[in-house]
Amino acid sequence: MPGTWTDYRSVRAGGAGDGFGVMLGDGLGCYDLDHMDDRAAREFIAAIPESVVYAERSVSGKGMHVFIDAVEGPGYRHAGVERYTRGRFIRMTGVRFV
Repeated sequence: MPGTWTDYRSVRAGGAGDGFGVMLGDGLGCYDLDHMDDRAAREFIAAIPESVVYAERSVSGKGMHVFIDAVEGPGYRHAGVERYTRGRFIRMTGVRFV
């Protein structure tokens, strides 16, 4: 809900909620990889057809978020992989995955 959003500086200062994230859409999409080890995640990322913007470990520490340049469209879930390109809030960790 846009009424609950704030700027990055306020979140980092601890004055807003319990963390930060990003709302997908407007060209930004995300693959949410659940329960995937580093080797499998690297292989998956190498096969992604879209341009990768940023990759990080998920909040659980057992998966990855892979942010991509993407045209908005329907999302999907399949075999531990979710892909979203609009209307989805992703809570971020800032723990970069290379």
